Amino acid sequence: MKLQHYLSTALVAFFLSLAFGKIDAQSGVVINEIMASNQAYITDENGEYEDWIELYNNSSSAVNLGGWFLTDNPDNLDKWEFPTNTSIPAMGYLIIWADEDSSQGPLHANFKLSAAGEELLLINGSGSTVQDITFGTQQADKGYARSPNGTGNFTIKNPTFKANNDTGISAANEREEAIQLTISPNPATGSEVVLRSESTERQSVVIYDQLGRQRQATQFFNSTTVDVSTWPSGVYFVNTGGKTQRFVVKR
Repeated sequence: MKLQHYLSTALVAFFLSLAFGKIDAQSGVVINEIMASNQAYITDENGEYEDWIELYNNSSSAVNLGGWFLTDNPDNLDKWEFPTNTSIPAMGYLIIWADEDSSQGPLHANFKLSAAGEELLLINGSGSTVQDITFGTQQADKGYARSPNGTGNFTIKNPTFKANNDTGISAANEREEAIQLTISPNPATGSEVVLRSESTERQSVVIYDQLGRQRQATQFFNSTTVDVSTWPSGVYFVNTGGKTQRFVVKR
């Protein structure tokens, strides 16, 4: 009943946002949260505290962002291009690190965010502006996030990295009590990662790479071993029971 009520509320907010032009009706993709002063909140796959931009897909279908752009300069709309075949899952999230260091990975933008405030734009493959937000002075280790998640206005709040801004868990699979996983080793430098759960129930997990592509889906009791021997270095996201956790593969 709680989930049904949430989805009904989210749909109403979504269509209201469409009516007022806040969301691109064709894709449903929005800038959902940013952190412009990441001092000690979360690190990227290189162990560095970098600022980040979170996108959210309000639609029921995955969206290919290949050929789209992010920019902090309205006079340079194609400043940073999403890699080919970058996908954001239906009702899912995608993180872009704003660290001005594209050499560190495919989702590291060639610009940084200003904690003093600036403009941030999302441009689709046709060159149309999907999102144009202007934010003011930001607080260290605080998110600037939409509430309600994916549709609402922005406010400074506790961050919810790659998670629902209102509940802290995935909107696509909301549960009152999320399953806690242990992921080891993390970072993974070898060929395997072990997922463990204290729950006695059978767990379903889906693992995505940093481009939003599904790498593996499995079910297990208590623990399972994931072969990552052929996976490239980067951040990976494990979703189970409505909770998203991350681990890093380092070569």
